[in-house]
Amino acid sequence: MVKNELQINFLNRIIESLPDSISVVDELSDLLGISNDSAYRRLRGETSLSINEVATLCSHYNVSFDMFAQYEDSIAFKYNQLNDSDAFKNFLNSILNDMQQIAASKDPMIKYAAVDVPIFHHFNYPELSAFKMFYWMKAIVGVEQLKDKKFSVELINQEISDISKAIYDTYNKIPSVEIWTTETINSLIKQVQFYWESGNFQTQKDALIVCNQVKEEIEVIEKQAEYSAKSSQDSKSFMIYHSDIEIGNNCIYTKRAELKSVYLSVHTFNKLTTTNQKFIYETELWLNNLISKSTLISGVSQKNRYQFFKKAYQKIDDLILLIEKI
Repeated sequence: MVKNELQINFLNRIIESLPDSISVVDELSDLLGISNDSAYRRLRGETSLSINEVATLCSHYNVSFDMFAQYEDSIAFKYNQLNDSDAFKNFLNSILNDMQQIAASKDPMIKYAAVDVPIFHHFNYPELSAFKMFYWMKAIVGVEQLKDKKFSVELINQEISDISKAIYDTYNKIPSVEIWTTETINSLIKQVQFYWESGNFQTQKDALIVCNQVKEEIEVIEKQAEYSAKSSQDSKSFMIYHSDIEIGNNCIYTKRAELKSVYLSVHTFNKLTTTNQKFIYETELWLNNLISKSTLISGVSQKNRYQFFKKAYQKIDDLILLIEKI
């Protein structure tokens, strides 16, 4: 067995995920606060990484060392808990950091099995994005300071809005496959309707602004599906499938070179993250099986795409009519 084989494998996986423009030795030296010569020795396995150095690398590159040291029936997850506004900002920054690392890597890919509209799409629309955050923080997290507040577009936090837009722009640079069910869109519409009928919008205008942005969001996604691309600069970077099989919870698979991760929603909006290879392998099998039983609605699938989105537009229009009846 090669000396420090586990360490060499660990570092190689990280190296493979880095853009070609980055000097691996300089990156390692700066991150660990060591000389270039010391970095070379660690890369060759001549000097062992300390526990603190492993922790630093795992935290910076969002990986878990257990992806290399496999334990039977034992999987480590990273848990992100949202319990206040500051935690939400940190949560968004962690997403942005992950997206930027994936986008800058070789052969990036995201596969998203979506219970509701993938979070990234919301971030292009300030009012809709603010509504979703308000909904999550009040209805799901139960933030005390929002207990007696109603949603208004004036509550938009510019700093959070800027981070959200950066996430959206970065996501649009990454090739992705999304798997939707009929409930994927219905979930978002039901949230807006619930808030309207329970008196949680400050004004009728606030509710209509959110509804119109939902419609605009779906129109953009439909157009992306038509061209199988998220922007005019990309080619075949976006595939969307319609599944008749209920998904259960949001599951996101990401790939940057050979470094893979899986994110699972838990407690509605908190997330679990793992880089455990056995779990990721099983997740890939599940996603591929789900795709094989789904209908492609991007690209040439004009009829299926039209029928799928037509139902969504009807539900949005019905909700707008409901809100306008005052």
